[in-house]
Amino acid sequence: MATPKQEGFKHKDICEYTKDWGLFGKVDPVVFILSAVLLTAFTIWGLVDNKGLGAVAGAALKWTITYTGWLYMGGVFFILVWCFYMAYGKFGHIKLGKDDDVPEYSDFSWFSMLFGCGMGVGLIFWSVAEPLYHYMKGPSYAGAPGSAQAAEWSMAISFLHWALNAWAVFVVIGIAIGILMYKKGLPALISTCFYPILGDKIYGPIGKIIDIVTLVAVFFGQCTTIGLGVMQLTSGINFNYGVPITLGLNVVVLLVCCLVYLASACLPIEKGIKVGSNISMIACLGIMLYLFLAGPTTYILDNFVNGTGLYLQNIVKMSLWMDPVEKSGWLGGWTIYYWAWWISWAPFVGLFFAKISKGRTIKEFVLASLIAPSLFSMIFMNIFGTTALNFELSAATKGIIWNAVQKDVSSAIYILFDQFPGAALLAPVLLFVSFTFFVVSADSATIVLGILSSGGGAEPKTSLKVFWGATMAVAAGVLMTAGGLMALQAASIVGALAFTIVLLFVCYTIPKMLQDGEEYCKLETPQQVPVPDPKTVSL
Repeated sequence: MATPKQEGFKHKDICEYTKDWGLFGKVDPVVFILSAVLLTAFTIWGLVDNKGLGAVAGAALKWTITYTGWLYMGGVFFILVWCFYMAYGKFGHIKLGKDDDVPEYSDFSWFSMLFGCGMGVGLIFWSVAEPLYHYMKGPSYAGAPGSAQAAEWSMAISFLHWALNAWAVFVVIGIAIGILMYKKGLPALISTCFYPILGDKIYGPIGKIIDIVTLVAVFFGQCTTIGLGVMQLTSGINFNYGVPITLGLNVVVLLVCCLVYLASACLPIEKGIKVGSNISMIACLGIMLYLFLAGPTTYILDNFVNGTGLYLQNIVKMSLWMDPVEKSGWLGGWTIYYWAWWISWAPFVGLFFAKISKGRTIKEFVLASLIAPSLFSMIFMNIFGTTALNFELSAATKGIIWNAVQKDVSSAIYILFDQFPGAALLAPVLLFVSFTFFVVSADSATIVLGILSSGGGAEPKTSLKVFWGATMAVAAGVLMTAGGLMALQAASIVGALAFTIVLLFVCYTIPKMLQDGEEYCKLETPQQVPVPDPKTVSL
């Protein structure tokens, strides 16, 4: 039975709900003002009372994990199941586009770009440290810390955080944005996804709240990425060139990266960044191959098969485990943190997925967007993590990598490569890969924040992007000094809480949009939001 259409819904032209603000160009006044005031106040608070911010962030994190952790865990697993329902249910044959639209990219290019979206500085940051943490300080179901059982489970738990569950949240937004842009001709805003149940109210207070929640989630998610990127780069500079890690070094690295990603976001197509990103991907694949061949190759293969088996056999158990008895706090530092981080990135990555998937059926889109990046992330994590685990299990070198992880997570990958020949040559390559992934993701998020605050405008003004890019950099620096990694995790988890609820509602509105075949675009050319070149996009 078809869902009744929303009576009275009429798509508004973007000029009807935006204003020309001179310096910042066309903006949605309500979304921009409230978001800017909220996030600028947060940044100023951190600058004035850094310790106070750290204390409040810690308290907010504790409350969120204690009382809403179930929402993150249950919600993300529901979304994964929902994705397979969309693929194999009655909507699977529907195209993201008109019936006669054909894919814009070959299968090979499409899969390559989906693989590329799975890479990023976060994966580099955690690839060595995470499996060791789960081995030495894992959840209770993984066995005693430091045991053979814990060693086997360490990779399966890492796969949980970087594979199917993680990418499912992007798929939801990707389907929604694809329908809005290619079937309905509507603006690529999360609030627009709610027209089947809100009608014209998407242009009122409820719609504005949804867009503000989205913007804040992306902002804090990107702050986490910027923070991790700076920590990764300063650690590499310290390890390879002996420069002490000080506030001054952090500020310099943050400033340089900020200037580069702002230049990339504000100038026309930046061929230097595009070429650099492609070279970075090739360099990253080269590093993976080197470590696979120079490291414990057989163990890497064995552990991948074993870890994949444990992961697939226990995905329901791991996805819904809430630690109700022991309450060790492990979930808040790992699974819940990851789910919040992925959720905060969903608006951007979902938009990217939709942009490159015009003409694909929902079934194709779901399966490829889940499996391709998940598999690549698993391979990457396994090569680095298993090699590190092998050092920890070896009598000759036991403790060398784990000690590095405990001292400074971001240094672990450099310590690992230092155990192999050619470390001096590989160090600059690692720094280059980290820098490029970091810059490109921040560049893309800067553009998306401009789009969100300008009512879905295709070309946010340069000054608007500069404002958001600079504010993100300052906020990331504030969080780093307020508590380092813990503060960054707190920002992601708390910032993504409201958007988790939004995401679950989008799961409800997508089928309604698909059942309603009416097209609402009154313009000759649908409003489609450009995103950075897909080949340069990374998390």
